[in-house]
Amino acid sequence: MPRLFSYKDFASGSPTVEAFANKHSPIIICNLEAKRDKPFNVKVKIGKTIKHPNSPEHHYQYIQLWSLETLIATVKLERASFGDLPVHVEANFTFIPKVSLRLIALAYCNKHGLWQSEEVFIKVKE
Repeated sequence: MPRLFSYKDFASGSPTVEAFANKHSPIIICNLEAKRDKPFNVKVKIGKTIKHPNSPEHHYQYIQLWSLETLIATVKLERASFGDLPVHVEANFTFIPKVSLRLIALAYCNKHGLWQSEEVFIKVKE
């Protein structure tokens, strides 16, 4: 099992260490309530405020969205589609929820490994 990193692992460090965590951490952006059997949209963004490098030597390769042990979807990222400048990499997911969710995003940086978002609870209502 690869080691998982998260923002909270580094946030209490020096400003340089906090900036490192900021530009690597996936963030889930969505409503906190969903309607059962209706399309639900989730955006995952890499980096709170600092853009991540996007060079051949240092870039993100994929973003996954999970609910507990269930993989909802994976977006494989084509580095070249974002250009060579630092970016906030984003992926959009749309799915049909049946039950309440505990979402976590995982994102893989080819230089600094696997990063995990904070968990977001989504209440699914009728």
